[in-house]
Amino acid sequence: MSVLSRLRPALLLAAIAAAASAGFAADPEPTPAPAPDAPAAGSAATGFSDRLFLAFFQEAALVPSQWWEGQIEYIDGSDDIPVNVLLLRGVVAFHPVKSLEVGGRVGFGTTHAEGTLPDGTGATDLDIYGKWVFADAVENTDFSVGASFIVPTGDDTAGLGFNSFAAQAFGGVRYRMQNIVLGGHVGVRANGDGQFQGSDLPGTVSFELGASALFLLASEVSIVGEAQFESERFENVDSATQLLVGVNWMAFKRGMFRGAIAGGLTDGAPKFRALVGYAYTF
Repeated sequence: MSVLSRLRPALLLAAIAAAASAGFAADPEPTPAPAPDAPAAGSAATGFSDRLFLAFFQEAALVPSQWWEGQIEYIDGSDDIPVNVLLLRGVVAFHPVKSLEVGGRVGFGTTHAEGTLPDGTGATDLDIYGKWVFADAVENTDFSVGASFIVPTGDDTAGLGFNSFAAQAFGGVRYRMQNIVLGGHVGVRANGDGQFQGSDLPGTVSFELGASALFLLASEVSIVGEAQFESERFENVDSATQLLVGVNWMAFKRGMFRGAIAGGLTDGAPKFRALVGYAYTF
């Protein structure tokens, strides 16, 4: 893979960032800070800093203005995709106009495959999304509708992508209580035909269902719980069901440490995932 090919996903993500930043001339009106005795979990969609991991794109929440996150993740491959991955990933999100959030993620990783499958180093696929959030559409309840796209910039020969373009339409909901935020989302994804380490993967239409809970332990710390199911994206590859537990720690006024571990319950999901990250958000 040429140097230009490896840089292409990063350049695409940078273009998204530049386009979104152009909208900041008309910044969304700042959300008033909650009263001292009102925990962050009860705030409106635009004033809530804690975010999910698996359903970051789909959740019914908006970043205040911008989100810049760097992540390190280890993935223990699934039975159907027996490739272990260590990667660095960047995640960005922007709130350029009222109720709209756009963003994406891309990474660079190295793989170790079992048996005779090849190892490698390269870029991951590029994920981009956009959503409209209806804050307080019902009392203490927010809704989101949007779409996400997988651009096949990853090196499928190294196990870092599927060489398949995919598009998902989704809807999400979030109900806010005093110290708990409950959420869920549904999605349908059209997956193009792909390849993985020399094997053809006929694409299918997959369906996704997720549920989440955020528990506020203190004014700076929250515990995240997520469960997510997606039916088969490709023929002869099992569905992916994952359970995740994570933590968000707002260590600084605009800086947040994030970490999570997840386990797969089906052959199409990674057996184990561990992630740590730092997000700068404002």
